[in-house]
Amino acid sequence: MTVDEDVPTGTEATAGRENAAYAMGRSEAETERLIRQSGFYAPFTRRLFERAGLGPGMRVLDIGTGAGDVALMAAEMVGASGSVMGVDYSPDVLETARARALRAGLSNATFVEGDAGALKLDGGFDAAVGRLVLMHQQDPAKTLRSVAAKVRSGGMIAFQEYNVTSRSMVVYPPTSLWERALGWIATALERAGVETEMGFKLHHTFLEAGLPEPRMELNAPLGGGPRWGGYEFATGTLRTLLPLVERFGIATAEEVGVDTLAERLREEMVASNGVGKPPEMVSAWVLKP
Repeated sequence: MTVDEDVPTGTEATAGRENAAYAMGRSEAETERLIRQSGFYAPFTRRLFERAGLGPGMRVLDIGTGAGDVALMAAEMVGASGSVMGVDYSPDVLETARARALRAGLSNATFVEGDAGALKLDGGFDAAVGRLVLMHQQDPAKTLRSVAAKVRSGGMIAFQEYNVTSRSMVVYPPTSLWERALGWIATALERAGVETEMGFKLHHTFLEAGLPEPRMELNAPLGGGPRWGGYEFATGTLRTLLPLVERFGIATAEEVGVDTLAERLREEMVASNGVGKPPEMVSAWVLKP
């Protein structure tokens, strides 16, 4: 229930927070979590791309591509006559993205290591996209402005960001373990310097980046019952965040009990006949003047 993909700026900690380049770290488990996370939010990303006008033949820049989920979706939509360049700073996760593109037969998707805001890329992209990127930047508007400069006039710019606070992650009816788990996640991200309401701040960020007022919408998955994937999703997030949870004194590893957490969350929700809502995903898109 956390962050998916990033383009870090290497900024120093401010206001007592940790460097927020990428709070989740990079590991095989984190890559698996990213792919699982995409399963929850892929329908909303496809909806954004369709509404924003992504289509065949377009040349797309995907920043903070991570394991490649957004880039691969875009590559399918632009077809063989189009192309997608995914950029990420982590060479290991890019190897995963390349392997997934190869398995999917998407030769129109390429992946480049680096910071998309600083790379010397040819301009004239028809679209720039990013999911769960700006929430990791010390200056999101500066990052967005730099990326937008690589898009041609009339091209599309579309981003999605979380609201990932204790208010935006909800379980109904409230239950004790879920309340604690969601609180651990939200607090760890906030303490790590992640902008946990970046979704709501997209409107201002687009304007500050010199772009027109964006069109926006908010979506969120919802689920419950014994087979819902949200239990593993929440547990995977806490597994990745556990070093921060312990470092900040939010909870101990014994309190979290990550090895049995998914089953305990499942039992609690099923017993309450409840439902859970992971973080909200806010979409914003414009055509560049």
